[in-house]
Amino acid sequence: MPSVLLTLACALWVPVAPWGAVRQLPLVLMLAAGLCTAAVLVVRHRERHLWTGLQTVLAMMSVALWIGSIVSVQAIAHREESRALGWEQSVTAEATVLVEGLAAGPAVYAPGRFADRWYVPAEVESFGHPGAAAPRETQVQAAGDVSWSSVAPGDRLCFTADLEGAGATVFARVRTVPDTGRCGPGRSDAHGQTGRDHLREGLRQAAAGTVARAPELLPGLILGDRSVQSPELDTAMKDSGLSHLSAVSGANCTLLAGAVTMALRTLRVRRPVVLAAVLGTLVMFVIVVGLEPSVIRAAVMGGIGAAALFFGRGRQALPLLCVAVCVLLCWQPGLATEAAFQLSVCATAGIVLGARPVEQWLTAVLSRWLPGPVAGVLSAALAVTVCAQIACQPVLLGLSGSISAYAVPANLLAAPLVPFVTVPGTVAAALVPLLPGVAELILWWVAWPAAGIGWIATTVSAWPGALHPWPEGLVGGALIGVHLLSSLALLWLLLRWERVRPARVRRTGRGRRTPEPRRVLWATRACWAVIAAGIGSQAAILVPPPVGAVPADWALAVCDVGQGDMLVLRSGARSAVVVDTGPEPGPASACLDELDVGQVDLLVLTHLHQDHVGGTVAVLDCCPPARTIYSTSQRPVSTDGEDTVSRQAPAEAELVPAGEQGHHGQQGWAVDWTVLAADHAARSENDASVVLHAVLTAPQGRFTVLLTGDLEEQAAANLVRAGGLPESVDVLKASHHGARNGGLDIAETVNPLASVISVGADNDYGHPHSQITGALSRYGPVVRTDHHGTFVFSVRDGILEPTVRPRRSAPASR
Repeated sequence: MPSVLLTLACALWVPVAPWGAVRQLPLVLMLAAGLCTAAVLVVRHRERHLWTGLQTVLAMMSVALWIGSIVSVQAIAHREESRALGWEQSVTAEATVLVEGLAAGPAVYAPGRFADRWYVPAEVESFGHPGAAAPRETQVQAAGDVSWSSVAPGDRLCFTADLEGAGATVFARVRTVPDTGRCGPGRSDAHGQTGRDHLREGLRQAAAGTVARAPELLPGLILGDRSVQSPELDTAMKDSGLSHLSAVSGANCTLLAGAVTMALRTLRVRRPVVLAAVLGTLVMFVIVVGLEPSVIRAAVMGGIGAAALFFGRGRQALPLLCVAVCVLLCWQPGLATEAAFQLSVCATAGIVLGARPVEQWLTAVLSRWLPGPVAGVLSAALAVTVCAQIACQPVLLGLSGSISAYAVPANLLAAPLVPFVTVPGTVAAALVPLLPGVAELILWWVAWPAAGIGWIATTVSAWPGALHPWPEGLVGGALIGVHLLSSLALLWLLLRWERVRPARVRRTGRGRRTPEPRRVLWATRACWAVIAAGIGSQAAILVPPPVGAVPADWALAVCDVGQGDMLVLRSGARSAVVVDTGPEPGPASACLDELDVGQVDLLVLTHLHQDHVGGTVAVLDCCPPARTIYSTSQRPVSTDGEDTVSRQAPAEAELVPAGEQGHHGQQGWAVDWTVLAADHAARSENDASVVLHAVLTAPQGRFTVLLTGDLEEQAAANLVRAGGLPESVDVLKASHHGARNGGLDIAETVNPLASVISVGADNDYGHPHSQITGALSRYGPVVRTDHHGTFVFSVRDGILEPTVRPRRSAPASR
C-alpha cells in the first residue's frame, strides 16, 4: 500500500508541478531509498522485537521509494519530450493550432452552453503549421458541434482548435468541422483499417438487426465500442450508474476467466491447467479487443478479480493488486490520470477487501428469511455491487459532480444479465470473420439480455430524483472525507466480525463471556458513530429538503431551469409575461405549473440561443401565448462554432424593434414593458438580445425590473452611452448568467436594489464570475438559481420582499 500511494502521487504530481521542482524529484527519491536500504542492512541482524518491526517499516519505505523513483523518471521523460516538441508550451499559452491524429474513441454527447456538444478523444500525431510531431501517447478531448457526432474510433482527423489545459487533461475547442483525412496538400486522405477495426465493424453489422436497444449496446458490452450508442441511451446509462457496462473493463475479463474456470473445473481439470487456460484466455481477449493501455489495464484488473474469486479472499489478492498497479504505472505513468484506471483500481480494491466479509454477513442475515441457495446468490450479488459502488464513489463524484440515487438497484438488476451477454458475445465476436452466420445466431440470443439492460437503464434514469448534485467547496470535500472514513470503519467492523464470529455450539451454565478490552469497545463505538455520520450525510443529499409553496402574492419569479434564463412577470391572477424559456422543456413546464400560470399574455425570446429558447415548446403546449416577440442577429459572425443561432423562432413570433411598448394586466396586477434595445444588425447573437424594462404593479405596490438577456460588455457600454436606461431599478437580471464578459456598465448606471442571476449548478463555464457577483453585492443582495433554486419577489405594503426557498435537488447543468 505505501508503494501504491507514493507511485500514484508521483504519477499525478509530475505532469502539473513546476518544472524546476519536478526535475529534482527522482534524485530526492533515490537518495531517500538508498538511505532506507542502508538502514535495513544495518539493523537486519538485530533480534529484538523493536528492531524487527523497524526493519519491516524501513523495508516497506525502501521499496516504495525505489518504485516511486522509477515512475517519476518515466513521467519526467514523457514531460521533457512534450516540452522539447513545444506541446506543453502550446497548451500553456492556449494556442490555436492545426491538429492531425486519430479518433481514440466514439463521440460522447454533452449539453453545451448554446447548443449540443460532442467530445471525441483524439490521439495527436502532429500539430501546428507546418506540422510538428507530437509527443508519444498525447491525447486531447476535442469538443465540437453536431458535425462531430458521427466520428468513429480510428477515423483520421484534421482540425483547427484552441488548446486548453485542465490538470493533466487537454481540451481542444474545435473551430472547424472534422476533416477525416490528412492535413496539408498532396497528402493521401486514405487510411487503412486494422484487424481490430474490421472486427468491430463486423460486430456492429451482425448486431444491427437485433431487438430494441441491443444494436446500440452489444458492441459496447462486448468490445467497449460505443460508436453506435445514441446520446439518449448514453445519458440514460450514466444517470442510472450503468455506463461502466458498455466499456471494456475488468468485469469483462473476470467473467471470461470465471467462465473458463467453471467449465474446466467441471471437467475435473487440474488447477495449474485451469490457471494457464485463464491466462491464455485473457491474452486472447486483449489481442481481439486491441493492444491498448485501457484494455491491458482491464485484463490485469480482471485477472486480479478472477484470482480473488478463485482463491477466495486471502492474503494474495490485495498485494497482487498493489503489485499490478505499480507495474502498470511504471510502464505508463499517464494511466494515473485516466478515470477508467482509477475506477478499475477502486472497484477491484473494494471487491478484494470487502466483498467476502459483506457476503458472509449478508448470508447470515438473509438466510433467516430466505432459502439457503437464494440467500447465497443474492448476498454475493449485493456484496460485489455495494463494495464496488462505495469504493468508486469518490472518483465518480469528481467526474460528474453528482450522485446516482439508484445506481445500486440498477446494477443489481443488470448484473445477472451481463454474463449472458459478455461471455457468448465475445465468442460471437471471435467468430464474426470466420463464421458470420453462427455469430449472428449467437448475437440474436444474447440481444435479449442486452435489451433488458437497455430497458433497465432507460427506466431507472426516468425515476424521480435519479441524479442529485454533490455540494461544492469545503462542504463537498468534507462529505467525501466522511464517506471514506465511514467506508474504512465499516471494513474494520466486517473484518473483525469475520475473525471473531460466535461459536456454533450453544453456551449453557452460568459461565460468563470474556469481556472485550476497553480500547476495542471504544474503537467499535467510534466506528459505528462514523458509519452513522456517513449514512446521514448521504441521506441528506439523496433526500431533498422540503420546499415550501410559492407565496400567493408573488409578482416576479426567476425559474431554476439550469444553465439558462426564464423569468415570469405576473400580469393577473393566473396570467403572466414570460421572458425566455430555458434550455429544456421539462424545467420550463415545471416552473409554470409551480406558479399556477394558466395564461401567457406575452412571450419574449431575448435571442435565439438554446439556453434561452429550448423550453419554448413547453410554453406553447401549456398555454399558447397571445403574442410572441423575439430578437436575433440577422448576420452573426462566428469564429468558434458556438455563436450561431441554435433555434428557430416560432412561426407566429414577431421580430421586435427597439422602442416597442406594451401593457398587460387584470385584477389589480399589471406589467408595462418597453424594449430599450434589440440590435438585429449585431455581429453576435448575444448582442442582439432584447433589453426589456418593465414596471410591475401588484395590489400592494409596484416595482421596476431590467432584463438584459446575454448582452456582452461592449454592447452594454454602447447602450449606456446612447442613453435611454432608467436612473434606477429595483431588480436587475444580470447579463449572460453573471459571466465576466457581461460587464458592469449597466449595473453602475441603474444602481439596482437587488440583482438576480439565472445560472446552472456546477456549470462548466465558471458562471457567475466572482468579480461580477462581488460588484453587484455592493448595490444590494444577489440571488442565484444555482444556490437558491426558483425564487420569487412579492410586494407587501409597498416593500419588495424576496422569497428564497431551499433548492430542489437537480442534475448538474453543464
